[in-house]
Amino acid sequence: MKRRALGKGLEAIITGSSVESDEKIIKVRVSDIYPNPYQQRKKFDEIKLRELADSIKKSGLIQPVIVYKKNGKYYLLAGERRWRASQILNWEKIPVIVKKLNDEEIMIQSLVENIQREDLNAIEIADGIKTLIDRTGLKHEDVSKFLGMSRSAVTNYLRLLSLNEKIKRALIDNVISYGHARALLSLKEDELINSAFNIVVSKSLSVRETEKLVKKFENIVVSEEKKRVRKTDPDVKKAEEELVRILSLKVKLSYNNKGQGKVEIYFNNLDEYNRIYEIIKKGVK
Repeated sequence: MKRRALGKGLEAIITGSSVESDEKIIKVRVSDIYPNPYQQRKKFDEIKLRELADSIKKSGLIQPVIVYKKNGKYYLLAGERRWRASQILNWEKIPVIVKKLNDEEIMIQSLVENIQREDLNAIEIADGIKTLIDRTGLKHEDVSKFLGMSRSAVTNYLRLLSLNEKIKRALIDNVISYGHARALLSLKEDELINSAFNIVVSKSLSVRETEKLVKKFENIVVSEEKKRVRKTDPDVKKAEEELVRILSLKVKLSYNNKGQGKVEIYFNNLDEYNRIYEIIKKGVK
């Protein structure tokens, strides 16, 4: 998703490419600069950092990093990759611009600058949005204006945080995309989401194919609900819960007035199928 530039309301406190008239570029010891405490980016590609260091070594640090000063220390607002590359080069000092901001401005600028980075993954963006809301009390609509996103986009990013760790890790590692994850969230129930996710990964489905798969799952759910016209017999419910406990899988029991029915056991992969098979085989013996 391409994110638009910030609106003019926050532009005054967001770092730009130009230096304001009252701002000076000064030299600061690299060891006196500390990472941004609001940094959402969790990983820095070492190969790309070394490539950047090589480039800086040849051409110099053309653009100064942006910092703020608090309790006698300099903290990064923008340019952490350049700062890390300078450490690789063992440079003693680098050019910086010191921004004079209050605590709220520091927090908002840091978080917004990081959220808007093109190389952040969807979970890092979601974490940044949540932090911005938690720390400032801003509403979704206000955050959407700051970030140049639609209100629904802000909400969709936050919904990603409700996914289980397995799926979030797949999103972070680019196994699935933001579009895949958003489609899966339409299923609501964790078991259905996991089942659909396993199919998406195993078959390398595209986002469009994932949306079609999700629609099929939704239709199945609706169909099953329609079949459950009468309330489940307490004894059947108890037996169903006992099977769920034994198998650690989703199980459904159903029967009609004639006593005819079926047992449905839901599994997500071959390992789970083999486990069910072994349990049933032992029971038959």
